[in-house]
Amino acid sequence: MGKLSDDFGELMIQVCTIQRFIQNDGYADVFGPEVSYPCVISHEVRSITKEDGTISTTTAQIYFDPDVVVGLRDKITFEGHSPKILKISTDHDIEVPGDLYGTTVYT
Repeated sequence: MGKLSDDFGELMIQVCTIQRFIQNDGYADVFGPEVSYPCVISHEVRSITKEDGTISTTTAQIYFDPDVVVGLRDKITFEGHSPKILKISTDHDIEVPGDLYGTTVYT
């Protein structure tokens, strides 16, 4: 487990599932099996700058351990919904900047 769970393990009581994007078969995206991860879900409306430089509005932020791997085309499901992933960021430990602290997914 990463540093986030070391510090906030008792808060990570929510669960999200992630399905890795495999390919588009010409008709629809194809995803791998669902894998469940403990997380913290926050519902805040805020502006973010996406990887392509465009400004977007996020309505939910999902905080994971840094060892959770997720991509922009993956399918994330929480609270019965599968919103589009807008941005993924990694947070670094303040005390040891080389260490990853957590992964945040913005939807």
